Amino acid sequence: MFGSLLLACLFLHLVVSIPQPACRRCCDHLPPLDDAATLRESMPAMPEVRTYINMTILKVGRRKSLHSIDNYQALIFDTIFVNSPEHFDMFAGKYRCQIPGIYFFNVNIHTWNFKETYLHIMQNSREKAIVYAQPSDRSIMQSQSVMLPLQEGDEVWVRLYKRERENAIYSDDVDIYITFNGYLIKPETE
Repeated sequence: MFGSLLLACLFLHLVVSIPQPACRRCCDHLPPLDDAATLRESMPAMPEVRTYINMTILKVGRRKSLHSIDNYQALIFDTIFVNSPEHFDMFAGKYRCQIPGIYFFNVNIHTWNFKETYLHIMQNSREKAIVYAQPSDRSIMQSQSVMLPLQEGDEVWVRLYKRERENAIYSDDVDIYITFNGYLIKPETE
């Protein structure tokens, strides 16, 4: 053991004492660092990158299936994953904008075998995006996303189509197949 320690010390001395060649890098053509003002002037301007924390985050889920009725109906959720800062009204099934800006929303649903699936992502009373699946002998997961400019007081929600068709979405008490989420991408004022 003493021999290997002695050998390591000898090799370390050789490595440290060997003169190293001068550094040759891709930046050698730049002026020396003692002239920092000149260096700043010669460099191209870098774009300013500003980061911020999204102030509104939403993710809710539903554990119960839903069938169409004679009228349109808002999809009501029963599980909160994140509702910060509580702009989503669980009883109405609607997100109410408090901070104007551009938002991203997404809905995920599970279709029901042999039944049509027909939903809209709504902004106030206007349809903005559709989730549609024809009746099939197998169920599938469907998803739809949309980016929306919102003003204070605008509402975003998911609407199930009325009973003109046999329309349903599937879920159960164990797993959450139906989710709705959204977040602020860019506030109107920065």
